[in-house]
Amino acid sequence: MGIASLVIGILSLIGVCVSLFPLLNVLNCIGVPVGLLGAILGVAALFSERENKWVAVAGLIFNGLALIIGVVRFAISFFTTGGIV
Repeated sequence: MGIASLVIGILSLIGVCVSLFPLLNVLNCIGVPVGLLGAILGVAALFSERENKWVAVAGLIFNGLALIIGVVRFAISFFTTGGIV
């Protein structure tokens, strides 16, 4: 689960950063839920006894960054344009 969290975190962080470009903002609607799923997997791997803790922590960091960037992007978009644009 730790490796899955790390891979999902990297992909969601890339997706959310690509969504900062004007016409690719639909990726933000995909990157945030995927980042949430990766964070859940990272927490589960962190409390698992068989998993490598550092991989789980790295996955949580990447997923947390993706969630923060995605939510801030969504809030800016929502309040400046009155909707998801």
